[in-house]
Formats: sequence, structure tokens, C-alpha cells
Amino acid sequence: MRHVRRLRDLVLGLAILALALLVIAKLENEQALRFSGSFSVIDGDTLSADGERLRIEGIDAPELSQICKAADGSPYACGEDARRALTALVSGRGFECSGTRRDRYGRLLVVCKRGLDDLGDLLVRAGSVVADGRYLASETEARRAGEGIWRGEFERPADWRRQRQIEEAELTGWVEALLSRWLTHWF
Repeated sequence: MRHVRRLRDLVLGLAILALALLVIAKLENEQALRFSGSFSVIDGDTLSADGERLRIEGIDAPELSQICKAADGSPYACGEDARRALTALVSGRGFECSGTRRDRYGRLLVVCKRGLDDLGDLLVRAGSVVADGRYLASETEARRAGEGIWRGEFERPADWRRQRQIEEAELTGWVEALLSRWLTHWF
């Protein structure tokens, strides 16, 4: 009899916990900002709608000026390819994007769906973008299949950006040093 009461209490406690989690999820979902209809494509992972910039959560696209190597070694603008892929997917309309959080640049982090299709997942599976904390299984599939950027060679977008920042800092330091020497020499 005592075991039955403990089991009943455990089941009741789990049911209350599950109900509380459902209520929290429902409240969070109601607070989400939602966008649908026409989207403008900024780059391979950023949309614009109603004056709001929307960053697709869980993906990272090559930068617009990023160059990758095709399977034959020839260079191509993989950042532009990522933007074209996103444009092709959202031009058919039907996607709804929603989110509650913002990134460090103030863009709304969104997940975009059309029925069962997840926009971020479609882009990762096509090899147009890489996974960034989400869609890792899809990235593995795209890599194994040699889809998109996985056909050739490329730097992951975060690494590419980091390298550009280092180069820019080095150039700035060099210019400052040269300028200060020149100024002290002439004045």
C-alpha cells in the first residue's frame, strides 16, 4: 500500500511538472515576434521584414565577400551563393519566422517554418551554410554527400571573420606606427 502511494505521488508530481512546462512553453510562444509574407534577403543567414532584421538561428552563412574553392579548385563567391539559395527558398513565400531573443547586433533570432520545412535545416542540408549549434546532423549529411560548400574547400564563416579581424587589426597597427613615425620625423 505504501509503494502505491509513493508511485501515485510520483506520477502526480511528474504530471504537474509537465503541465507547468507546457504553460511556460505556451507563454513563451505567445511572446514571440512573428513575421510572414514577403522577406528581403540581406545575406545567407539574415532576412528583413517590416523594418526588422531577422537572423536565422542555428546557422552560419559564408560572408558575402567570402571566396571558396570549388571541387576543381576554381574560386567562387560562396557568400553570394548562400544569399541566392536563401532568396530562392523564401521567394516562394509561405514561411513564418518567429523568435524571442536578439543577437549582439540587435537582430531578432528566428526559426522559420513552412509546414514541416525548417528554413535553417533546408539551407544546411543543401550545403549553402554551416550549422551553428543546431542542425548538426544535417550538416554531417551534407558533408558526407558533398553538397554545396562541402564539394570543395572553404573556411568556416566564423573562422573567416576572425581572420579578417586579425588582418584588419594588424593593418591598423602598421598604419598607426608608420603615421606616428612620419609625424615625429617631420614635426
